[in-house]
Amino acid sequence: MPHVFFNVSHSGDYAAIALCHTAEVGIDIEQIRPDCPIDQLARRYYAAVEFEWFRNLPEDKKLQGFYRLWTIKEAVLKCAGVGLSVPTQKIQARLANGAAPTITCSDTNHKEIERFQVRELRLAEHYGSALAVATKEDLGIVLESA
Repeated sequence: MPHVFFNVSHSGDYAAIALCHTAEVGIDIEQIRPDCPIDQLARRYYAAVEFEWFRNLPEDKKLQGFYRLWTIKEAVLKCAGVGLSVPTQKIQARLANGAAPTITCSDTNHKEIERFQVRELRLAEHYGSALAVATKEDLGIVLESA
């Protein structure tokens, strides 16, 4: 019987499910909430370089930028199956225009995280979401909605 790797996330009115038959997966969806204390959370949970990137965003881009990084980090941690045992500041996401995020990890016990394939998703308006797959192989990610 083949393996099936899966992960589930939910927030607000939506849930997201990731399925893969070749590698571990992690998915995160977060409702973008304007009342979220993003400055305090970013200072506490983001790597210094990420926090600096966040601080330099124009005010009208900060909320979206915060949730971009947050969902990427959550998806990566869920894919690795480590939860918050790896401090989020040790996982750094680099965002480039039009390119998939790249991940670096300063925790030597979890360097495998750097080989994960990560994609930002646009599953619903006013939600941030990301997917991580524990491989560097091109998986031809397919998105379906119900």
